[in-house]
Amino acid sequence: MDSLDERLLQLSRTAGDRAFDPVAGLIGEPAAYNPIHTRVWTGTRHPYRESNLYALTLLETGEIARAEAVLGPVLAAQDVDDASPTYGIWSYYAEEPLAAMAPPDWNWADFLGRDLAFILLRHADRLSPDCRTAIETALRHAARSIIRRNVAMSYTNIAAKGTFVTLAAGQLLDDQELTRYAVERVGRLSDQLRDAGSFAEYNSPGYWAITMEAITAIGHYVEEPAAVDGAGWIAEQLWRHLIQRWHRPTGQLSGPMARSYGDDLGTNTPVLALLAKATGQQPPFDAVPLDRPALSLVVPAILEFAAPEAVLDALLDSPIGQIREQFSHSTVAGRRHPIQGTTWRTPRATLGTANTSEFWLQRRPLLGYWTGPDEAEQDRPWDRHRHVRLRFCKDDFDFSSAVFSSVQAGGHVLWAVGFISPGGDEHIGLHKIESGQPFSARSLKLIFEVADPDATVRAGSLLPTSPDAAPVRIDAGVIRLELSVAAARFGPFRPRGLTRRTEQGVEATVELLPGGSERELIMNEITDGYLVGSFSMIESDAATGRTSGIDLTVDGDVLRAGWTTPDGNRLELSAPATIGTAEQHLARYRGAVDGVVVEARPLTRGSR
Repeated sequence: MDSLDERLLQLSRTAGDRAFDPVAGLIGEPAAYNPIHTRVWTGTRHPYRESNLYALTLLETGEIARAEAVLGPVLAAQDVDDASPTYGIWSYYAEEPLAAMAPPDWNWADFLGRDLAFILLRHADRLSPDCRTAIETALRHAARSIIRRNVAMSYTNIAAKGTFVTLAAGQLLDDQELTRYAVERVGRLSDQLRDAGSFAEYNSPGYWAITMEAITAIGHYVEEPAAVDGAGWIAEQLWRHLIQRWHRPTGQLSGPMARSYGDDLGTNTPVLALLAKATGQQPPFDAVPLDRPALSLVVPAILEFAAPEAVLDALLDSPIGQIREQFSHSTVAGRRHPIQGTTWRTPRATLGTANTSEFWLQRRPLLGYWTGPDEAEQDRPWDRHRHVRLRFCKDDFDFSSAVFSSVQAGGHVLWAVGFISPGGDEHIGLHKIESGQPFSARSLKLIFEVADPDATVRAGSLLPTSPDAAPVRIDAGVIRLELSVAAARFGPFRPRGLTRRTEQGVEATVELLPGGSERELIMNEITDGYLVGSFSMIESDAATGRTSGIDLTVDGDVLRAGWTTPDGNRLELSAPATIGTAEQHLARYRGAVDGVVVEARPLTRGSR
């Protein structure tokens, strides 16, 4: 084991030892608000997933007796009744049985099943016979649960993880039925990628790593040649997908992102640890900040990653320019509507947008990064990060019923925000706001969030005060941001614009419900609801032309906007002007640059 693996194991062990509760025999942690699945928000809670990772870490570091002791309550908590709707899964916490969850999370068969498979693959001969038998039984139940659920292959990280679990279970338990299912599932996952064009969970840092770990584990531990060959092809696509948006100067993945839990990759140690291993810790990956103990680091410690030569070159010195990629597609009334992204990269800055997206907490439909003025900072890009992100919030929490449309050329974006009904609230799928259902809100606001403490607002008006009003200009070292909102409508309300300093940098906000009082709304009874604007990220020393105003017309249910960027490109965007369904949002979208409809190339086109 090399020194990096030892360091990762040490960090995992430190995290586990610090959090271990000897009374409960499990990992303990302070409870916090989480609107997804659980209601354990106060006190101390004891998670089964982290406890399972701790048991794996203990085995990797030679603590067999304690590992078996931790595994005892974890294994006992699984639902093993095959007549139960939650068969084969676990609750999140010892304090909350499956029946009390809102709702249970079927992914826990995949998450815990993966780590039980690792335990058997790596340590079966060191376990007591009773413990080994109990783990084998739990793995069988988890694999059967995964088969019963048979998740869509577009659910990328779970599709990959469950494929590894069922392959490992079939091999370890000598179960040919499991193996046949799992090998066929590798083929289905490959077919999904070819049909969609790329990954439906596109450019998602944490889930990219989880998917890569699962696919790599298939190559390491599985003996079925067809599964290994298919996994090798998927790994190639994962690497190609990553490097198209990797930005070496900032050490970040640029936008857009389908799913993310943070905006600074420097805090996502498992992803950086994987990349450090894959690059042989060549600069800047020799400076990965490995100072955050985390139980999840045990997984990259026990797997080997090797970036292909072309990928390695891109990670160490990422190319510049603009790329477009088709991630997936949705079918409405028999017609395919592509979901695609545009990413622009320079040696100092990067900006990415999705053509259509929701404003769920995990979405990043407009996201950009830039470097500091000190060139030496690029040797340690994670010491400090700077970003801009577009959000839409209800009562200060990201609102899933708001939707995004855009067209981008270089560092310039013409965008629109609308609303759908039925839609989501805090969670895109679990917290539905049905058509005609009232919901309460004190605030509905669009936020340009600029995280750079050196950022300074220089001039301009966010909402138009006159036909020739200048956009808001924010200077942020090597770049400047220019943003304006040409129109904001939400029923009878009169939106307000505000630009203010924050501890992190600057926020430019359009509030659709001024006053801050609680209101009861019915989304599909709002007569019109949309915002339209422009956004530019411009390198400070770049020469640009004068920014034009946005030409906007509203024709029934559709708005049409046109804007000539400072670089001279003509951007055209069609989007909903009224509240409709998600399908109508897609059907009304159109984006063009200089009169040509934007069509992105699928990642997998031409792949074997």
